[in-house]
Order: sequence, then C-alpha cells, then structure tokens
Amino acid sequence: METPSAGRPSRTATHYEILDLQPALLGAADPHDAATLIKRAYRRALLRNHPDKSAAASSSSAHKPPASTLFTVDQISGAYAVLSSPQKRQEYDASLRMARIAGGEEDADAKFQTGIENVDLDDLEFDEAGQRWYRSCRCGNDRGYSFEEEDLVEASDDGVLMVGCHDCSLWLKVHFAVVEDE
Repeated sequence: METPSAGRPSRTATHYEILDLQPALLGAADPHDAATLIKRAYRRALLRNHPDKSAAASSSSAHKPPASTLFTVDQISGAYAVLSSPQKRQEYDASLRMARIAGGEEDADAKFQTGIENVDLDDLEFDEAGQRWYRSCRCGNDRGYSFEEEDLVEASDDGVLMVGCHDCSLWLKVHFAVVEDE
C-alpha cells in the first residue's frame, strides 16, 4: 500500500518524475543510449528511495532529490517497465500529451515537452497520388509525419491532430478548421 509523503503533491507523478529523467533527453538519444540512461535512472531511484540506503546515497551523490518525495518499489518498477520498452514509452508519451491537450490533468507536468511542433494544416505538403499530408522530420525522414483525411475526420471536434514521426519520438500538433459546405 502506498503511503503518500508529507510534501508530495496530490497528483500522480509521471514515470519520468519517478525515475528523475527528462523526456527530451530520452527523445534525443539513440535507442541503446536511452536504454542505458533508463537503467541507470532505475537503479538510482531504487537506491534513492530505499529506506536503508537513501540517506547514504543522497549524502554521497552530487544530485540530491527532494527528501519529501519518496516512491515505492512498485512505482519505480512500473516506471521502468514502461519507459524501458520503446513501444510502451511511445504510448505513454502520447497518453501524457493527450491528457494535457484534453485538459484531463489540469496539473499535468508542464515541463513535459519531448518535441512537439505546432503547425497549420496549410503548411504541410499534400500527396495527390497517395491522398496523404506529409512533412519531413528533423530525424531525416522526408515523410516522417504523414496522415490521411480519415485522421482529420476523427480529430475534427478538437481541430487538432497529434501526429508522431514514423522514425523517432518527435510529434506534430496539426491545427485545422472544418469548413462546412452550404
């Protein structure tokens, strides 16, 4: 059973906060380096939050987290399980973004920005043959971001479509307006 700390905020901490990782750092790293960073963060979090070792580890460490923020082994293991799997991490990142967009978490981590670029639909290229909008990504994929009209229809109530790059962890937030024919 989880015992909340005295200084802990009422909202649930993100997996990134539990492991004391920066999402942008993982997004910029290649998969092998990201796995190494996550594993190190996991081990540090276990030591930092272990009742017998947290005092010794934090006194010898240059990086000292707030003493009032303690996480359980289950929370740390759960965060590691999600963030260490590229597919689960991508799904988790998308759910964090969607929660913020939808306003589902008013206190969502405002610092969480892996790499979201805001664009207007008119700024994208349209492939007549494939009937798809596309845009190149910083990772080098000429059509890293691509989607079709069906995706726009699904997001028409919001007027915003989140599109992830096919090759990396960057995202586009495509803004558009639906014009009704009279």
